[in-house]
Amino acid sequence: MTAQPTRTPDPLRAPLVELRRGLMRLHKALIDSERAIYEQTAGPQSNVQLLQALMEDEFFAWLRPFSRLITEIDGALHEGDPLTLESARGYIAQAHELVSAPADGNGADGDAARYEQARQRDPGVLFAHTEMHRALAASSLALDVIG
Repeated sequence: MTAQPTRTPDPLRAPLVELRRGLMRLHKALIDSERAIYEQTAGPQSNVQLLQALMEDEFFAWLRPFSRLITEIDGALHEGDPLTLESARGYIAQAHELVSAPADGNGADGDAARYEQARQRDPGVLFAHTEMHRALAASSLALDVIG
């Protein structure tokens, strides 16, 4: 029996896995919350219809940066090349920007305002937002220890 090659553990993976987990939970909470509002005007949506609306309908456009970031992190975690400290910090910075953009009218865009409305309207989104900030803090701290 030959030994299977083992992948050297990459210390940068764990913080990104944690960050991704927080993003996924927040993304789902946002979709669930926005779906309820969307269905008030568009009527009940099957999962297939909702997926199509998420990808194409302007109503959901503000959620697409979350989807893109999750996809980018997935790609980085599944590539054969080791992660770099710079790329890991970049993903954390992007996530921080998504969940920390000001919605106070001082240059804030519509996406930040929609995010703030969802947080204020839906306790599930607020909880996921709080958990996301914990994941950001833990991931940042882990990278500071590494680098």
